[in-house]
Amino acid sequence: MKNYFIKTRLILVLFLFTTISLMGQSSSIFKKFDSYQTLTQIWELQPDSTSETFLITAHKPTYILPFRFSSHRREVNFEVVPPVDVATEEEIELNNVEATMQFSFKTKLAQRIFGNGALWLGYTQKSYWQVYNAEFSRPFRETNYEPEIIFNYPVQFNFLKTKMLGFGFNHQSNGREGHKFTRSWNRFIMQAGFEDKQWSLLVRTWIATEISENPDIEDYMGRADATFNYRLNKHLFTLKGQHSLRLGDDNQGSIEVDWAFPIYGNLKGYAQFFHGYGDAMIDYNQIHTIAGIGIVFAGTL
Repeated sequence: MKNYFIKTRLILVLFLFTTISLMGQSSSIFKKFDSYQTLTQIWELQPDSTSETFLITAHKPTYILPFRFSSHRREVNFEVVPPVDVATEEEIELNNVEATMQFSFKTKLAQRIFGNGALWLGYTQKSYWQVYNAEFSRPFRETNYEPEIIFNYPVQFNFLKTKMLGFGFNHQSNGREGHKFTRSWNRFIMQAGFEDKQWSLLVRTWIATEISENPDIEDYMGRADATFNYRLNKHLFTLKGQHSLRLGDDNQGSIEVDWAFPIYGNLKGYAQFFHGYGDAMIDYNQIHTIAGIGIVFAGTL
């Protein structure tokens, strides 16, 4: 157990070092906010909030969860050479507890398109680290990569306080080779954003292409999703859901609840609960119930 805590401290030190380095290069992504960012601030929907192009800004939350527990063992295909005393025909049993890290950023490529429209380039990377699995040298079992290009246009509709309409192209994959391990899909996404005072809602639906490697991925990772944020003083509560939009045997999806809370100064805690399919691409068709705790970095919410 002592070794586990030592390794956890190393994770935090490395992540903080990377963060400080990024702050020196691009302070815009980590600048201090009086409260959590609104949808209008994130996507610069007001004329007075428009910044210059090619500045790095926050996209999705950047966080580290040193402890993330899954109710099901990750008995998935895993590329690793086992020790000589482990039978090679047996599937490697991964630990229930692991560390998860995500960083995400975006930059504006062009603005004032058709009036007030803007074109964005975003990138998100999420890694799953079996840091407590000393038997197999603490490997990264999976990393998911998600570049995307997004066009957003600000609107002002009274219906549900509509603030934004947009569309984009999204690629998501785990960067691995071979039919046994590779996971990927491309999506043409349409989205709408709603906001009023303390809450915001982002609803997306998509058409998936190039899914021959995993033809049933839409039945598990969905054909639409929604993200609801509620700001309460210094706390941010997030509810995310995705669904296959099908009934019967294909009636599947996931739900995630996140809670960001103050610890000290700009340091914020982050708690996460997930149930359903699609937590990681490698085992998108396996159901998991997951709970994690860690920290989220200021300026990325």
